[in-house]
Amino acid sequence: MVLVQRLYLRVEELVLAYACVERALLAYPTLMRTYSVRSMLLGGCVIACKVSRDSDVKVIDVSTPPRPCFPSYHEPSHRALLPP
Repeated sequence: MVLVQRLYLRVEELVLAYACVERALLAYPTLMRTYSVRSMLLGGCVIACKVSRDSDVKVIDVSTPPRPCFPSYHEPSHRALLPP
């Protein structure tokens, strides 16, 4: 399969991709069309790659509060937005 070579899929990832497609087809049998199987397999391969290759997020990575993105309502700039 060209898809396996291009995405450098391992056996585990390919099995997971087929399992994703099979699960979707069992849950929604109307998805089965001759023109949709390739795109479903591609989507399953992408999901399998994403799940197996991404690293886990550790608590230490997100332990610092995202203060610049989410400012506190006690800061002076947000006091004007609060109702009286």
